[in-house]
Amino acid sequence: MSQPTKTKKPNRHKARESALEVLYAWHNSGQDGAMIPSMLADRLAERERADQDGEFVRELVHGVTTDVAEIDAAIAGAVNGRSLKSIAHVEHTVLRLAAWEMTHKLETPYRVIINEALELTRDYAGEAPRGFINGVLDHLARVLRPEEARAAQGR
Repeated sequence: MSQPTKTKKPNRHKARESALEVLYAWHNSGQDGAMIPSMLADRLAERERADQDGEFVRELVHGVTTDVAEIDAAIAGAVNGRSLKSIAHVEHTVLRLAAWEMTHKLETPYRVIINEALELTRDYAGEAPRGFINGVLDHLARVLRPEEARAAQGR
């Protein structure tokens, strides 16, 4: 009798990378929604990302593009008077992804979301902006998930 094979859980980190790439291109195109389907299809077809969570990629991309005004308003309130236009596009995109996920994926601990955002920042923007991203997301966590943030501080 053969052993049942374990099914691997779809990779959400790779999904976040794909979503970041699609949303970055969308941002740089002047938020042209017409390019999203082909960009999504390209990222979902990449062989090295075959194990990514495709549904999560779609959810992230569509969620951010649908809620971009609310997300940017939340980010603007967390950047201490800095203009959103002064934030590099890749950093802005990482913040958008994390803010959307904090708002809509309550089953994912906010610390996981922040850690994922910091990894994306390191991989796509380098080490320098990580402190800024961490500070903004810590602020957003206190605003978007006050009970969870208070509980984490109480440890």
